[in-house]
Amino acid sequence: MSKLSNCLQMIQLLMARPKMKINDLAKELEVKPRMIRVYRDELEKAGVYIESERGTNGGYSLDRRSILPIRNFNSTEVQELQIAIQSYLSRQTDNESTLSNALEKIKAAQRDQSLSSKHFYFANDYLINSEVGDESVYYKTLYQAFTKRKKVVITYEAASTNKVTTRTIHPYAFVVYDENIYCVSYCEDKRALRTFKLIRIREVQIIQENYYLPDDFDITEEFPHLGFIREPQEVELIIETPISNQVKESIYSDDQIIEELPNNAIRFKATLNGEQSIKKWILGMGTKAKVIGPERLKREINKEVEQMLEYYRQTNGKS
Repeated sequence: MSKLSNCLQMIQLLMARPKMKINDLAKELEVKPRMIRVYRDELEKAGVYIESERGTNGGYSLDRRSILPIRNFNSTEVQELQIAIQSYLSRQTDNESTLSNALEKIKAAQRDQSLSSKHFYFANDYLINSEVGDESVYYKTLYQAFTKRKKVVITYEAASTNKVTTRTIHPYAFVVYDENIYCVSYCEDKRALRTFKLIRIREVQIIQENYYLPDDFDITEEFPHLGFIREPQEVELIIETPISNQVKESIYSDDQIIEELPNNAIRFKATLNGEQSIKKWILGMGTKAKVIGPERLKREINKEVEQMLEYYRQTNGKS
């Protein structure tokens, strides 16, 4: 099959099954495992995001962030795909059912163009649990206001001063960064674009006034200028097997370098953002990951581990 048809069939397989391992996908598509990573990269360039989960029960899955629908192609791109598929099927009729079904699913993802990926940015691979906590309640309310283009009045506590103010905002986009959810909005009080961390919102009320959302707004272009990224860290780790095998299957940064070491270990170097996410990732690898640099990160990981040990010593003493 062509790369296009394999990409489409990969979409269909991942839509039909919650999760699939690279080797299983390769077997289904009759290609080598390395080609699955190539298809994933190609799909992500087109806006079809594939999640990668490490571990024994890991694998690839389509991005299913609960209440955020997947929207990957515009109408022109869908038409071009349709022409390409029809051209392919005129020569290879055996796969007509598979490719037609995949195309219909792509079309279905375009039914609401107003909620495109221009308004949702997941800088970290975390899901939004819409059932737990005030943060999720506020998110659902703001999301509802966004879909209906209704203004919102929020009560917000500033991080720097702890001062509580009331703002009228126009929700433009949502960002998940460093384990927090943000609403990027036009603030009527400041007459400018502002970011509001949902955990600092105290009240949310939708009002019956509409707002205009600029057609050219794109959160992927705005994100670098919104002040989220504060000190990117050049991280260097030694990662041992079996975690090393899982890390090699993912791309954490455009500049990442993976050096093979004896006993299937690797030296991992990359520029990463999001301090809490970095520490959580490293701690999650346990004794299989050793921080080489930076020194500040090494000290913080050591401190975290020491606090955990002290906690368990105290817990065991009480039992």
